[in-house]
Amino acid sequence: MAKKSNTITVERKIRVALKKSEEKYRMLLDLAVDAVFHGDGTGKFITVNDKAVELTGYSKKELLKMNIRDLFPNYAPDSNPLNYDLLSGGITIKTVREIIRKDDKRLLIEMTSKAMPDDTYQSLFRDITESRNAELAALDTALKYRNLHMSMMDGYVFVDMNGKIIDSNSAYQRMLGYNAIELNALTYEDLTPSKWHDFEHNIVDQEILPNGHSGVYQKEYLKKDGTVFPVELRTFLVRNTSGRNEGMWAIVRDITKRKQAEDDLMKSEEKFRSIVESSPTGMLFYQLDNSDNLILTGANPAADNILGISHKTLIGSTILEAFPNLASTGIPELYKKVATGDTGSQYFEIPYEDERFSGYYTVHVFRTGSRTIAVDFSDITRRRQMEEALRHSEIEYRDTLNSMPDWIYVVDEHYKIALVNSALTQELIRQGFKPDCLGMEIGHKFPFITGKAIKTVKLVFSTGNVSVSEQKVDLAGSKHHVEITCAPILKNDKVVKVILMIRDRSKEKEIEELKRRNAEQKEVLLREIHHRVKNNLAIVISLLNFQLRNNTNGELARIIIDIQMRIRSMALIHENLYRSENIDRIPLTNYIDALVYMIINTYSGQHIKLERHLDPMEVCIETALPIGLIVNELLTNSFKYAFPAGGQGVIHIRLKKEDDQMCTLVVEDNGVGLPESISMDSEKSIGLYIVHLLVEQLEGTLKIDRNNGTSFEIRFRNIVRKKKPQLQDSE
Repeated sequence: MAKKSNTITVERKIRVALKKSEEKYRMLLDLAVDAVFHGDGTGKFITVNDKAVELTGYSKKELLKMNIRDLFPNYAPDSNPLNYDLLSGGITIKTVREIIRKDDKRLLIEMTSKAMPDDTYQSLFRDITESRNAELAALDTALKYRNLHMSMMDGYVFVDMNGKIIDSNSAYQRMLGYNAIELNALTYEDLTPSKWHDFEHNIVDQEILPNGHSGVYQKEYLKKDGTVFPVELRTFLVRNTSGRNEGMWAIVRDITKRKQAEDDLMKSEEKFRSIVESSPTGMLFYQLDNSDNLILTGANPAADNILGISHKTLIGSTILEAFPNLASTGIPELYKKVATGDTGSQYFEIPYEDERFSGYYTVHVFRTGSRTIAVDFSDITRRRQMEEALRHSEIEYRDTLNSMPDWIYVVDEHYKIALVNSALTQELIRQGFKPDCLGMEIGHKFPFITGKAIKTVKLVFSTGNVSVSEQKVDLAGSKHHVEITCAPILKNDKVVKVILMIRDRSKEKEIEELKRRNAEQKEVLLREIHHRVKNNLAIVISLLNFQLRNNTNGELARIIIDIQMRIRSMALIHENLYRSENIDRIPLTNYIDALVYMIINTYSGQHIKLERHLDPMEVCIETALPIGLIVNELLTNSFKYAFPAGGQGVIHIRLKKEDDQMCTLVVEDNGVGLPESISMDSEKSIGLYIVHLLVEQLEGTLKIDRNNGTSFEIRFRNIVRKKKPQLQDSE
């Protein structure tokens, strides 16, 4: 009985201890920071803690009726199994999965599962949504930062404290012509010309290390190809969490174009300054200050010379301090309107006088920038004095008009006759008109006043330009050729009167017509002379043909044929002159074509091809005659000697215009070539000797090439001299 009582006591103690252990386990379970799910081998929950309720949004009662698979959305055992079969082998499974709460909100959790001794399992769920989002945000920020510095227009470079390049973006690499790997093998000083090393060391020591960054500064870089170019950069110091200096990074900008633009701007400013300094007109520069006062900011040397004062002492003064007598004018206000853009450029004339200088000036004021103007002025005092003198010389003016033999009308702005000179008065009396026509409106009733003349007078009033014209007028039953000059009379730059000066040129026209008829007659005679010379030369050729038919001497026949060819070349010139529109010029291309055609017909039995390239040009007879004889001699020689025994070949003839005067004539063949023994200045070869003399006559040069046949190159100057008949005036 005692033994049984002891046994019951032991069992009770065990149950009490077990209950305390379970209570302690449950307390630990509820206090755990992770959600704890205890389930059987099928996944059905046996126990869950408070964190599991908080995490899933389900109550404990609801969870204990669920399977773990119910927490996973779209659970697919084939593609994403839980692998609980591995737990029995003592393996702890750790994975990241997505669960769905009761409110359909999805959470990313880290799930750790392991087997329990009683063949159940325990899974710990830890919410990692926020940490994963933070990681993704950090990764996204890093990617954005990386993409940003890689896509920047400016260069980015990071170096360690020894200057070794650690990182760079593509813009920096393109800028220097290196790739990333090549740059990582270099230091910052390798890319910097040596003259900048001390300068940049001072930047590091005096700005970057004490301040953590530098200001913007400029230096030069060396490209891979050795090119030096300017850059602008700012450098920042990088420290680790312990405050130790780890490196430096910089934003680098290529300022080659900007430097060029600055240089161009500087040159432009220098050019503008040079123009202003050397301008013959005076220039003053003003700027509106914050109180809308016009301040004199500069003047050119011409302004000092024109006004006879030094503007240096006036710089910084207001316009009225510099020129006090402008206070009674609207000039300062006008200048302000131009400076503010309220009105455009202005041009006017003004007088000015104070104790320093006086005069009359033309002024052009225009805007040069925001609230700035330039005043360009010239002294027209002398011109004004001359105008005044002109007004006082009216009597002399009338006397001058009366002394002129031309017929003169003076018409006022109302198109009424203000004055006629003595010569016209006498002509009006002779023609039966009343000489007292002053104040009358001009019209066809006055001699020499035609509709065209009236239109011209109106045009001169509107434009102020002088007009000269010739007209035929019918006066007293006879035709007169007159020259009418309409000239303006100005007052204050306005046309107030117009002078009609009429000169009878009838006799001059008769003389000109006689000269024209004489010139036409001489041209007809010259054409007839050229025609007769051509016919006479044709007679000579016919006589030579007669002599040739009655000749049995072969050598003499060859000489006669050569002479005929030369005569024909001269006859062609006279034929071209006879047919040409200009009897003093010959179309050289047409002439050479006709000459070549004649020579080809003479030697038509040979198998020789002749090619020609001729630039169109006109020459005088003094040039055409020697050129024709030269072409005749050289082509004849090529046909006769360059291709012996009926051989085949090509002859080229080229005429090229090098510039306005110099020309080149080339005659060449691919025949047997000209022997070295034959000289151009030797009389043994008559044809070549003639060519030599003709080139000298042209004052040209001759070049011979005996390689691969024979080539003759003649350079000559083509001066077209137009000779017109000289007419002698007879008494």
